[in-house]
Amino acid sequence: MSSITPTPSASGAVVWGNPQRETLFEQWFASVQAAQGLDRATLRLASADASFRRYLRVDSAQGSETISRIIMDAPTDKENSQPFVHIAQLMQAAGLTVPEILAWDEANGFLLLSDLGAKTMLQVIDPAAAPPLNLYLQAVDALVQWQLASKEGVLPNYDHALLSRELALFPQWYIGEYRKYTLDADQQKVLDDAFARIVQNNLTWPSVYVHRDFMPRNLMVGTQLGVLDFQDAVYGPI
Repeated sequence: MSSITPTPSASGAVVWGNPQRETLFEQWFASVQAAQGLDRATLRLASADASFRRYLRVDSAQGSETISRIIMDAPTDKENSQPFVHIAQLMQAAGLTVPEILAWDEANGFLLLSDLGAKTMLQVIDPAAAPPLNLYLQAVDALVQWQLASKEGVLPNYDHALLSRELALFPQWYIGEYRKYTLDADQQKVLDDAFARIVQNNLTWPSVYVHRDFMPRNLMVGTQLGVLDFQDAVYGPI
């Protein structure tokens, strides 16, 4: 991870740990800079997520206005950006607010995106205050709007194998890694039987587009609630 994750230097510049990746980036950046009005001097780290993807922010001159853009760095040997681009287009067609794909170097994994801002729904929820009901309702509206656009055969199926694999994260990471506990044969059977019933029940429901990580941390507050981190979306139980 450290070899691909940049950190800002004291001057604010982004430091790259992989010289070859930096060279590829500079070549791509130069190819889109003029057309997109990008100011190289403003390039800075935006964020990183729980993968090999990370994000930079850069200013862009749009006529008399200066706005910010997001650059996604997703090395192709570790991340496949095709689902992100495909699902962003699906969500945009459904009327949701998602990052617009402004430029994409598919061969090397660099994307230039519109910037939905830096404030997540999670950041505006104050535990000591009344819940922001308007934001929750916007989130529900966005989710329903996404579900109404659902079509079979467009996204991977949220099938028996995937549901089972996700349920298996509980005994692996919570019981085993976090609690340091080993289930005996009887306990394992109870868990296996419960998981089998859960999967069987889920698969009887109608299927829709499923975001799989739809939560306040991935919803951006703006004129309309923006949606992020949708690249793992599937078609499965509502």
